Amino acid sequence: MAEFKLLAKFKQLLEYKTFHGWNPNDLSFEQKKKAANMINLIEEKVNRGHTRDNPVIKGRSVFNGRVQRGLYSKEDTASPTISQDAFFLTSLVDAIEKRKTAITDIKGAYLNAKMKDEVLMKIIGEEVKLFCELDPSLEQFVTKEKNKDVLYVQLVRALNGCVQSALLWYELYSTTLKEIGFELNPYDLCVANTTIKGKQCTICWYVDDNKISHEDQEVVDSVIKKIETKFGSMSKTLGDEHEFLGMDIQFKNKKVTVGMKKHALKVINSFGEDITRNASTPANPYLFKVRDAPKLSEEKADIFHSVTAQLLFVGNRCRLDIKTVVAFLCTRVASPDEDDWKKLRRVLQYLRGTIDLKLTLGADDITKMESWVDV
Repeated sequence: MAEFKLLAKFKQLLEYKTFHGWNPNDLSFEQKKKAANMINLIEEKVNRGHTRDNPVIKGRSVFNGRVQRGLYSKEDTASPTISQDAFFLTSLVDAIEKRKTAITDIKGAYLNAKMKDEVLMKIIGEEVKLFCELDPSLEQFVTKEKNKDVLYVQLVRALNGCVQSALLWYELYSTTLKEIGFELNPYDLCVANTTIKGKQCTICWYVDDNKISHEDQEVVDSVIKKIETKFGSMSKTLGDEHEFLGMDIQFKNKKVTVGMKKHALKVINSFGEDITRNASTPANPYLFKVRDAPKLSEEKADIFHSVTAQLLFVGNRCRLDIKTVVAFLCTRVASPDEDDWKKLRRVLQYLRGTIDLKLTLGADDITKMESWVDV
């Protein structure tokens, strides 16, 4: 199964003409030294319609971007992503206006963007054989290093892992949306709007994931087709229930609800101890008191750090009721003790007892919005 998934990914790379081979004799010692390894991964993902016992298996091929550290400025690599506030506000508008919504995923997004610089990559070992079986023309570029097959290639398309890939994709995608009539929101550059049939159409995106909305389903379908004309067929969900960046979203009665039950269960399971009790509150009264207690072992400290980071992800998106506890636990990850461990267990017990709790957003009026800021 794993090899099959990697083969499918390799085929995709070749279909997009992601790279071309280099004769190793034409490369200088410095060029070979700067060539980053290709890293191939197998991931298990639990998407809508699947369970933890029946996950989606995906293959990923990435560029080891560590060799590029320090070669580019932040301005040359930083790419915008939609803010949580912008996503929630646009979703609230969708709910109030009873818009038709679609969530789409662009296949091989980065591979649509072309590299601007010379970036060399090194494929080693068994992967070389697989690539040559799929494309025999690569065999002429294969060499031996330390008794292993090595294939040097130059990237033509942006590949996951390259520090510049995200920005190259953003520039391509935002330009495409402008070409089909959308205008970027100056306050969030991953929100774009246009007027179609006298009504606003909105696209929000996070890398390759899109939320598209309009009051008319035909308009939503038309926008999807225009994007697919440029980037190929997209996976999509239509209707009132969607999944976006790990959040389960439902539009109903002019309100939008956001839940993350699967992620919450994953956090509880990653704690390493069985959570069998429920707690009525996320913390005891002594949450902010740092008391003398033995330090955690290195293994438990790593778990503490990991679980706290996962709670931060869930808390920021829909479980606002645990944010105070998580904020405190974040101050303890550098050197957690047994007392901190108990506080972490407590919030997990609370999460277990409120596992189905969701964030609900609604409004009486969206013609006037106010913000309160503490400077």
